[in-house]
Amino acid sequence: MKRIMVSILVCLAALSLQAQVSDGDGHWAMRAEGHQGARGMAIQIDAAMNAYRNAVKQDPNDLEARWKLLRAMRFKGSYVVSGTDAKKPVFAEAKKLGEESMVIVNRLLAAKGVKSVDKASEKQVADVARAIPNAGEVIYWDAVADGEWAIIFGKMAAVRAGMADRIKRESTIVMMIDPKIENGGGARVLGRLHNQTPHVPFITGWASDLMAVKYLKQSLAQDPTNKLTKVFLAEAMKASNSDTKPQAVQMLKEVINSPNDPNYLVEQLTATEDAKALLKQWGA
Repeated sequence: MKRIMVSILVCLAALSLQAQVSDGDGHWAMRAEGHQGARGMAIQIDAAMNAYRNAVKQDPNDLEARWKLLRAMRFKGSYVVSGTDAKKPVFAEAKKLGEESMVIVNRLLAAKGVKSVDKASEKQVADVARAIPNAGEVIYWDAVADGEWAIIFGKMAAVRAGMADRIKRESTIVMMIDPKIENGGGARVLGRLHNQTPHVPFITGWASDLMAVKYLKQSLAQDPTNKLTKVFLAEAMKASNSDTKPQAVQMLKEVINSPNDPNYLVEQLTATEDAKALLKQWGA
């Protein structure tokens, strides 16, 4: 009887956890509700974050709830709140959550035979992580959280803290796990990193606009209509070779004139505004 009761309690807990995640997913799908142009409203994304937080509290080892909470935090910090002072606490929390989540992922990797996660090659980690459900998504959103933190708290501060190398490693691992994660997300983060990272000799000497173009093209191949990737690619093209400015300008005009994906409405409206700002900056 005791075993039966334990089994029932475990099943009920699992159902409750899944209910919290599903609730979060429902609010996430409605995140564009009431948006004002490229600025989202807080009500739905806050509800999504609360649901995912409850799921994480119920089972701190649940990777799905963790990466979805990281994703929701990124949306709030990038598309809802405005101003550095409002963004800092969001991305500080996301960075902390990402670090805590990677501790869990690394523990699971170690249990599957990766003796030293930090010293293992990207391929070794990716080969094992591929068999751990939701590990790739956690690694991806941790890299995104670090990148957003760097933008708000300072790129040089991030470089000094070794975050650029960490983002580089994690985004490479994500590409190797599955290049389709978040529609070419690993390559998109890696390309943007190469384009935006300050070139510091002996620390980030690997940063290259040419490599940025390479990886962003790989990302775009996974999702040819992705406006965010196109804006990043256009910026990297112009930075790497001024002769490609006409092609970059044309790409930005395509971003502005093409329809928005209703599943990513606020995100694509923001990319459109970014494209307009770049064209104005370039005098095009």
